[in-house]
Amino acid sequence: MMVFSRPAGPRVWRCAPREATRRASAVQLERGRVTTDFNNDTDDDREAAGERGPPEPAKREAAPTGTLARGLAIVDVLLSASQPLTLAEISEAVGLDQSTALRLIRSLEELGQLIRIGDGKRYVCSPKALKPMPILHPLERLRREVAPLINGLATRSGQSVVLVAYLGTNRVVLDVALTQGSLSPYYTAWLKGPFHGSGPGKALLSALDPARRRELLGEEPFRAYTPRTITTYAGLDADLARAKERGFVTIRDEFYLGLSALAAVFRTWNGGIAGAIAVTGHTTDMTDERIAAIGADLVAVTRLIPMQAPSLTLLEPFCAR
Repeated sequence: MMVFSRPAGPRVWRCAPREATRRASAVQLERGRVTTDFNNDTDDDREAAGERGPPEPAKREAAPTGTLARGLAIVDVLLSASQPLTLAEISEAVGLDQSTALRLIRSLEELGQLIRIGDGKRYVCSPKALKPMPILHPLERLRREVAPLINGLATRSGQSVVLVAYLGTNRVVLDVALTQGSLSPYYTAWLKGPFHGSGPGKALLSALDPARRRELLGEEPFRAYTPRTITTYAGLDADLARAKERGFVTIRDEFYLGLSALAAVFRTWNGGIAGAIAVTGHTTDMTDERIAAIGADLVAVTRLIPMQAPSLTLLEPFCAR
């Protein structure tokens, strides 16, 4: 179970959205025909208010089927590992026999996705896999350009601040700024928490028209994660109406008890919904007065982003619609 810690000083976590940047070269695995029955990760971990809280204990999943799925599963295992892994450790984690795992590992080495280190019996992801986006990719540029703003917001609020980009309606973490005393939440790069119960998710809903919201949410009642979760369109519409007046949405114990958040979208100069900034903290710290003060600062920061981040002009094709 994830333990929340309080860091000793200011720091920033960089999160590259690897799930959104898989290379087509992986199709070359095993140099032959590749089945494409890849089952996307349906991780429904609790991405709490900021968008994720402590994950549930890991459950052993069935071994992936299809060469492409197995190869990507190996890459994911190594990306998640805190140290280099042996062949036996990789095969155990993926659920494959060692001969199959070794054959896939050799192909991944040839494709430049894995490397061997130390005694040659341990594997890690290559720099290509660890940092797949080019330095000048628009998302990387946005992260660098907005970093001073989210660092300042984290320092002033004393809370965790996350920078999220919208790829269509998918939410991708680009950066997380922490300061002394703030939570250290666990984030995946690709956020999959509920739109109606998470900061960046509800912020996106607030920027969409009602018809588009219904396409994303489907039929009510929505799933309740806590007693505070909004489960009806009437409740959600009223909540979003209040958010429109303030300029930011709030999440108060709606996805994970004890965690709350504020979030606001930022746009391109042409009005595209480019992303959101979310501020996450303990619910006990989020009094009405604190929410009002942090919310005003948050809105001011999102309004500065178009002037701080020229890369937004390049992000128009990625924006939510």
